Amino acid sequence: MRELLFQLEQDMGLDDMSQNEKDILYAFHMIAESKEEADVHSEALRSHNTVRAMKHATYHRTLKRLLDQGFIQHAPQRKTGLYRLGATH
Repeated sequence: MRELLFQLEQDMGLDDMSQNEKDILYAFHMIAESKEEADVHSEALRSHNTVRAMKHATYHRTLKRLLDQGFIQHAPQRKTGLYRLGATH
């Protein structure tokens, strides 16, 4: 199973990500799937089990890296607080 997950991460370009980046991205996916909505609010993301223990500054730096890399993007008409998966990922 672990090998399958590693292969999936490689195929998706996630193998070079830090664990914090993966944790936020996994949380993002789980929240979006459970709500069946494309947009995820930062408060829901911040309080998710995989992200909750992350230090405040680390969370924001990691979120910024994911935005810069195009894995997530701001929701239309919003500059902060609401995000969706990036078009390239």
